[in-house]
Amino acid sequence: MHMHIQFQLCGLCILILLIIFYKSHTNLPLYKEKLFSAVIRVITISLLADIASLFAIKYRFRFTPTIVHSVCKLYIALLVWGVWSALVYILADMMPQPKHKKFGFWMLILMLFQSTLIFVLPIHIYDRANQVYTYGASVLTVYAFCAIYIIATLIVANRFRARLNPRRRFAINLWMIIWIAAASIQFFNNALLLVGFASALGVLVLFTIIENPESNLERKFGCFNSYALSEYLTQLYEDRRRFCLLQISLDNAKAFEDHGINTNDIIRKMIRLCRKEALLFKDVQLSLVLISSDPEPLATSAREIINAFSTSDAFTKSATVTLTTQAGSFDNPKELFRFLGFIQSEYIDKRGSLIRTTEEMITQFHDHNLIEQEISDALTQDRVELFLQPIFSNNDHCFTSAEALMRIRKEDGELLSPGLFIPVAEKNGQIIELGERIFEKVCDFLKNTDATKLGIHYVEVNLSVVQCESLDLSDRLISIINKYQINPRLINLEITETASIRARQILLGNMKKLISHGFTFSLDDFGKGESNLMYVVEMPVSILKLDYDMSKAYFNSSKARQVVAAVVEMSHGMRLKVVAEGIETREELDQITAEGVDYIQGFYYSRPLPAVEFLNFLQASGQ
Repeated sequence: MHMHIQFQLCGLCILILLIIFYKSHTNLPLYKEKLFSAVIRVITISLLADIASLFAIKYRFRFTPTIVHSVCKLYIALLVWGVWSALVYILADMMPQPKHKKFGFWMLILMLFQSTLIFVLPIHIYDRANQVYTYGASVLTVYAFCAIYIIATLIVANRFRARLNPRRRFAINLWMIIWIAAASIQFFNNALLLVGFASALGVLVLFTIIENPESNLERKFGCFNSYALSEYLTQLYEDRRRFCLLQISLDNAKAFEDHGINTNDIIRKMIRLCRKEALLFKDVQLSLVLISSDPEPLATSAREIINAFSTSDAFTKSATVTLTTQAGSFDNPKELFRFLGFIQSEYIDKRGSLIRTTEEMITQFHDHNLIEQEISDALTQDRVELFLQPIFSNNDHCFTSAEALMRIRKEDGELLSPGLFIPVAEKNGQIIELGERIFEKVCDFLKNTDATKLGIHYVEVNLSVVQCESLDLSDRLISIINKYQINPRLINLEITETASIRARQILLGNMKKLISHGFTFSLDDFGKGESNLMYVVEMPVSILKLDYDMSKAYFNSSKARQVVAAVVEMSHGMRLKVVAEGIETREELDQITAEGVDYIQGFYYSRPLPAVEFLNFLQASGQ
């Protein structure tokens, strides 16, 4: 008896220490943590019932048989509850919270039925030669139920392993193995009552591996970490609860480092200014997230932080402070953070001040997502089409080139406006794949049509700013043109001033390699934005394209006419050809041609045409 009680007391001590440690930490109100608390309670009560049953057996002659048997049955029934709780606990990873709660309710009804059956069936007591245990139909039923639940738990943990956190799966498997080992030993050696102690060890395993409150903490800053944020947000969305969120993101750590400021000190200072009414999380990189059902504590925290750092240039240039009271309107945490990233990129001019999101911003974000998905689908389903706009040569008096333009055809057959999809693609990086796709279609067009026989000397292909920032741009384009065995001189690559500003050295390196391979370059949109004549000097281009707005200004402003005349003269002096874009009427054509421009592009001759229609256009033009 004395040895038997030692196992139970050891297990009870383990549980008491775990409970004290668990309750001494700040815990998130997570559903899984509540389930773990329930598991601890069930196992603790089971262990207490184990000790009570041993005392009841030892002193059974002081009580009625009904009381003694009831205490013993209570203990073995609680053993089943312990194993059952493990299955319910792991199933929380398998299904959404509302579904799990509903499933748990029916599992509870089943357990009540099984417990009733255990209490109804007979039980007997063996107490001889220093061995104390119970046996009978009630005990055998308990073994059967426990075996079923253990097997079910192992099957769920390993059959659906893809849905389960690997650490959680390992902890559950280890707990079941401990239980099986203890039950097997106790089954063959009734003197060793190890099952209750094994239950305590199982809870210790769960706590150590996955439920330790410190695993949710960012120790450096004393708040919850990004893992805890992910778990909590997932639960909020499963519960379909309304909540507000404040994100303070320091987008540029270098801005602080350049001022000799430690970003960790900035984070700590911001944390001290955060209101305690909200849950505080340190997200990845340099970002804090506050969550509350009430927007006021979040707004107050935001104002105090902004005021505290209002004199810091690094903060005002780097920090994005976003308060959204509609955080619960998104489908999941991933979509929420995509929205926050969208705000971060769209409202750069609002850095250092509080951005309160609106329904209009959310609508704008969803529209952005729809376009992004349309681009992705178009790439996958090959709905990216090549259009070509003819370019007329004033010297040859015929169409000698064309500009390649990308178009996306929607599933319903309509074309998606480039003004909608190109800005989105440039921001999310899809423009790289789109650019390469259209470049490949140009190569295919030149290889498999009579375009060159119809007088086309080259096709202009636009390079986006993002493409120009890529170190391997030249290698990728050369690889594609080699695939189609096209003469590189048939392709002229268009760059913009913006590209040369943002990635000049990378771009120059790529241009040098591509020019040596046979490509030529033109400077597109000249006259748009911050035009700088040094770009023309430094960039090895052979063609200068007057921006649409510059061409239009030529017809309405004497100053613009002087500028265009000077640009044409300068270009010819540098042996550069000049293209005038946006020419729409005969009057515009005659005037701009009189300035000596080399090429004309615009609706006067033709809108951009699908590849087949472009060839028909050339043939109809008598080329």
